[in-house]
Amino acid sequence: MWTKLYHNLAKPRYDHVWIVLLLIAEALLSTLIVKRVPYTEIDWVAYMQEVTTYQNGERDYINIRGDTGPLVYPAGFLYLYGFFKDIATRSIDTTDPTGLGGSTSPEAVRIIQWVFVVLYVINSAVVLMLYNAVLQRMRQQQNAQSSTATMVWCWRIAMGITCLSKRVHSIFVLRLFNDAPAMILLHISMYLFACCDSWALGCVVFSLAVSIKMNVLLFAPGLLLLLLQKNQSLIGTIRHLSICASIQLLLGWPFLTTYPISYIKKAFEFDRVFFYKWTVNWKFLPEEIFTSKPWALILLACHLGVLGMLTNKWWQSSISQLGDANARKPMRWTKCNKDKIRLSPEYVIYTMFASNYVGIVFARTLHYQFYCWYFYSLPMLLWLTSFGPSSSGDKFSKVVLPLVANVLAVAGVEYAFNVFPATELSSAALQMSHAYLLLKVVSSQVPSIRIDKEKMT
Repeated sequence: MWTKLYHNLAKPRYDHVWIVLLLIAEALLSTLIVKRVPYTEIDWVAYMQEVTTYQNGERDYINIRGDTGPLVYPAGFLYLYGFFKDIATRSIDTTDPTGLGGSTSPEAVRIIQWVFVVLYVINSAVVLMLYNAVLQRMRQQQNAQSSTATMVWCWRIAMGITCLSKRVHSIFVLRLFNDAPAMILLHISMYLFACCDSWALGCVVFSLAVSIKMNVLLFAPGLLLLLLQKNQSLIGTIRHLSICASIQLLLGWPFLTTYPISYIKKAFEFDRVFFYKWTVNWKFLPEEIFTSKPWALILLACHLGVLGMLTNKWWQSSISQLGDANARKPMRWTKCNKDKIRLSPEYVIYTMFASNYVGIVFARTLHYQFYCWYFYSLPMLLWLTSFGPSSSGDKFSKVVLPLVANVLAVAGVEYAFNVFPATELSSAALQMSHAYLLLKVVSSQVPSIRIDKEKMT
């Protein structure tokens, strides 16, 4: 009876039921957290100070600051959190001796917490749809093999894991960090790329994500490769990149036309140095090494080196899957034919997540809120390198062992981001988990690059 139930519940008609159940659980858990766990002030007051300074007419980014220092986010952040401020103060007394219009009062903060609960559930829905898109592709490629049910349940476990992070719940509904809305937009852009084949709109949303926090640029190398392969020409790729650039110019226009150097220098502060006491990933290093320029250059060299290695791996995969002539088409100035190219969802998602992940592994520092930059990619990358359509055979070696190892790897990362303050042990556990996944990405096969014409509907 249990075997029959196991196989029946693995059928496609229950996939959306599983997603709905997870979202209901997420909504209930997030509500419970807001009601039972005290809010902890970290950056919200500083955000409101920066927004208020902008709303009072200041356009020089050097002069826009809060208690935590000068503003270091692009203009989209000011517009979004200005909107949040308006929502928070619309129905409360705005008399405020701090001059922030009541936006930092307990009542205002609680209102924004509920807004972030909604945002969190929306983000979870988008992420689960990405996972479901990959699951459906796995079904198509595995056809009616007897191991289909096992593969489905493995992927449903991965979907469940994306709902279980204590730290990510905290980042969204207890801390109100701008990392959260930035990643929501990033995930929506990935859904547009992977599931809707809507690349122009996806570039708009991707650029909006960058305008809130520039960590989204870690996904840019993967997106550039995808644009080249999608457009099959340089001119088409430039057209999409111009969309991204136009959004940045439009949002930054009030600052670029008044104090352009100040805006560019602070909004995209690539040389920013972080404090050693907040690092999660390198706590086992002496502080003098952590803050040294040679260490920063070593990490940058490793980042670029691994990206180069993966670029070559993706190139070789293109040649083996598409043939040498088709693999070289993206480097032509104009498209040589009018055939429609549809990149597979798993390839789009895997490429963007892998691009970001390499940047995370070799980041000079990771703060606690940075976890949401890549938490949702961990099960996806681990499962795509472990439970593809060809993962049949002995159930223990092909399913049980990889599943246990993958869960332990995610648990190692989750453990590290829940130890406060970080310790040498927690940083070591994080780096071991990172190394395990990086090795799998480097050594595994690249997913199917595009969908066959007969499967494009």
